[in-house]
This record gives sequence, structure tokens and C-alpha cells, in this order.
Amino acid sequence: MKSPQKLQEKLVRLLSQTPALKVLPSYEQPWNDIEFKEVAWVVQDFVNQNHSVIESDDPLREWLDEYKFYVADRKVR
Repeated sequence: MKSPQKLQEKLVRLLSQTPALKVLPSYEQPWNDIEFKEVAWVVQDFVNQNHSVIESDDPLREWLDEYKFYVADRKVR
């Protein structure tokens, strides 16, 4: 299972490479579950609306899959 810190760090790196996508929570502070959920929603919306992303193997889509797995794994415990 990925840690929330690793998920946040990975997304922050991806966001620095995607200037069209902005999220509000501070990058310096650890995100709580609600902030993660909101960020994931924004990333999902961006991926769904960006046609070039939909048809490609995109790191943001990969991050979303990792986040969904993280959430599912937490529910099992």
C-alpha cells in the first residue's frame, strides 16, 4: 500500500509538469482524507475533459488508479 505522503509527493511532481491543472491544498502540509478526495476529484475532472489525456497513457491517470487503490485498501482494513 502506498502511503498518503508518497501519493501527495507524486502528484505534486506531476502538477509541476502540468501547469493547466491547479489544486488548492498546500503542497507543504500533509493532506487529510477530505483534501485528498477533493484533489482526486479535480484531477479526475481534468483527465476526463482533456482529450489528449484520455487517449494516452498518462501519469495523472496512473496516479488516480493508485489513489483509488489506496482508498479501497483503507476500506478493507
